[in-house]
Amino acid sequence: MPDRDRTLNIEHDRSLAAALRALPDAAPQPDLWPTLAHALAERRKPRAWRTLVPLALAAGLLLALLLPRALVHESAPPEVAANPPPGVPATAAPTDELDALRTRSQTLERWIAAVAARAPQSSRDLMAAVEVEDLIGLVDLQLGGAHAPTDALPLWRQRVALLEDLATIRGSAFAIAANDDGASGAFDATYNRIN
Repeated sequence: MPDRDRTLNIEHDRSLAAALRALPDAAPQPDLWPTLAHALAERRKPRAWRTLVPLALAAGLLLALLLPRALVHESAPPEVAANPPPGVPATAAPTDELDALRTRSQTLERWIAAVAARAPQSSRDLMAAVEVEDLIGLVDLQLGGAHAPTDALPLWRQRVALLEDLATIRGSAFAIAANDDGASGAFDATYNRIN
């Protein structure tokens, strides 16, 4: 029995103290901060794709804007561009064609707007239409930068061709619904009203 003034437990305390002293020294746990700091530093490193993808997109957009202008200058030799056909004034031929292309463009835009409001579209047609509309937007940007009619003429040709493609896509809904008399009648009415 233990004594109240702890006289009997002295021997027990000495053996406990001796047993504790005999234990090997405990090493502290390894520090976790260096591995955590290394992991955080790895996360903070800029990834190549985070930088390269926006740069590639910007370069592609710049190329799309500048390439047609470079091709126009390379495709027409200076003597051909400077010398119009005999009997035609220097500004008459490009201006007449530009006016015709602008008129055709306006006609196609009105027709597409009238058809798009009434025609059901499949998801493929909608995706194709959006892509063509994006290309038309790029051509419009290039047209905004064209200063001379000779620079604008190939862009207007490209714009009209894209509008014709868009009209074909938008008009395909009427071709799909050709069995429905209401759809073909609406197509004929819309086409005759615009043209």
